[in-house]
Amino acid sequence: MERIQDGVLEVGLTENPPWVIRREDGPAGLEPEIIRSLAEQLNSEVHWHWDSEDDLLAALQHRQLDLVIGGLTKRSRLSSQAALTRPYYQSRYTVGFRSGAQFPTSLDGLEVAIPTINHLYAALEDKNAKPVKVTDISHTERPVAAPTWWLSAHGLIAGPWEIITDKHVMALPKGENAWMLALQRHLNGYSNIEEQLQQLEAAQ
Repeated sequence: MERIQDGVLEVGLTENPPWVIRREDGPAGLEPEIIRSLAEQLNSEVHWHWDSEDDLLAALQHRQLDLVIGGLTKRSRLSSQAALTRPYYQSRYTVGFRSGAQFPTSLDGLEVAIPTINHLYAALEDKNAKPVKVTDISHTERPVAAPTWWLSAHGLIAGPWEIITDKHVMALPKGENAWMLALQRHLNGYSNIEEQLQQLEAAQ
């Protein structure tokens, strides 16, 4: 913390819109903006380092980085490699419908579109839905399983079912209590995340 304040903040990041968006003029998205505002408070200069999540976490363990971001979610493997903030936002996944579509009373037997790479398949089957993998969930006539902020950004109406919940965190080196406290306080004071995610997704 002594080195970061009035110094340099070394941040590793991996592309994961709308959390982290890679642009020629520098990273954009929700999490780079959160970190920029914290760095301004600390009078720190941010150095950004792009790489894969695994390589960034290895660098974090060797204390070559102060922070890793990229829409990370709380999971056991990540907890074994780094110190994690408390979840600063929870993405609630449900099934969304196009305006005017009739809501079913349950998901039993309902064909629900999901991305080709996903972590929803088993959870939807547990609700007796029929998950269908599609290349682009933003261009399908089927109901779509996605976070509520994504559904709103694409003009879909969220249903009442809770499929899964992703708990979003940031990763720090273990043992850096003062730095963790400063970051956590900043995250705790950050508001309107759902609306910001909607806006970022709609602008993609």
